[in-house]
Amino acid sequence: MKKILTLILTIISLTSFAQSIETITEKISNKICDCINDDINSYSEIKSEFNRCYDKEFNQIFSLVDSAEQKILVQKGALDKIKDGIITTLNTNCEKVRTLIQSEVENSIEPAVKSVSDPCPTNFKGNDLKKIKKLDGEIIAFNGLVTQVYTAHNDKPYYEVKLEGGNTIWIASLVNSGYEVEGNIIRILGYVGKVENDEIVKKYNKTDYHILAFCVIDMKTKQMAMMPGSELQIKEWMDGKIPRVEK
Repeated sequence: MKKILTLILTIISLTSFAQSIETITEKISNKICDCINDDINSYSEIKSEFNRCYDKEFNQIFSLVDSAEQKILVQKGALDKIKDGIITTLNTNCEKVRTLIQSEVENSIEPAVKSVSDPCPTNFKGNDLKKIKKLDGEIIAFNGLVTQVYTAHNDKPYYEVKLEGGNTIWIASLVNSGYEVEGNIIRILGYVGKVENDEIVKKYNKTDYHILAFCVIDMKTKQMAMMPGSELQIKEWMDGKIPRVEK
């Protein structure tokens, strides 16, 4: 019983630590967002503004948090975790940054299509399902006909698509594209992932794997939706290459 209690307390402690790190990261990201000049109007200006505001605000991080969070900051690895999460949080939560990124990506699609012989290529088809286990953790791209759509965590869609050849695969979306409509044909870029102990996912998906989609293209309108923070991977894809996972 004592060991079980210790384990429970450890889990609670780790969960509390992770939540505190997330809260602190949001606080510093919000300060950086407020600092960034409202008048920037191009993607190329973001980096210099971010560097200026990062240097200014991160040095004041201890004044942004309460006494309990200050104790979190002095724990080993805490500052590194916060630094690692700032850009992703900023890309997601900062409206002025998110708008510029989305505009940059949208404006890049047409030139990429014209200048690249095979923009946003695919590398996966229905008959490749037999080797899905070997692709665990890899990035793949493919076309699919949406056949079933449900709602999973954070109101993100969890849906099934039919692949070329008739086989089907489930998609756990990391982005709300609005293109996940039954009967719609989309092109998906995402990670192959093993289905974990997730009640919502396992309610619908009876297989061992699904795709964590971070970019979706509506094949009818050619409109693209992507997860904030994946801009470099999307640009690589538009240049005709399937992004690789760094190991």
